[in-house]
Amino acid sequence: MSLKESPEFVKFYLPVLAWMVFIFVLSSVPGSALQPIEFPDAHVIAHSLLYAVLYYLGYRALSHQEYSNFVSKYSPILAFVFVALYGASDEYHQSFTPGRSEELKDWLFDVSSALVIMLAVVIADRIRDSRRRLGSN
Repeated sequence: MSLKESPEFVKFYLPVLAWMVFIFVLSSVPGSALQPIEFPDAHVIAHSLLYAVLYYLGYRALSHQEYSNFVSKYSPILAFVFVALYGASDEYHQSFTPGRSEELKDWLFDVSSALVIMLAVVIADRIRDSRRRLGSN
């Protein structure tokens, strides 16, 4: 059975790919087709949510893979790097979309939200690990 046919692919990797496609499609919408949202900081919230979810899905996929101990061990950092690179490529992609532009501040929102989720994941993992150690003693 190939990776693409495995339950792990469907459970862990397919959501990452689907979310990346979702972000790409949103970034492909011309600026003239976007309706202004009458909500304070809607743009910031949208970027933050999109990339916080992408971070978590990427972390989840990397931490559950069984091919490399290195990848599992460093999955929080690797997922962060992945999101930072994808966010940068998304901003570059927007530079080719009519009525849209690449913005450093948007990329910083993307990276900041990934960083917040990374810190939450690392703290949660440490708490879970310490509870396991206490439970086994």
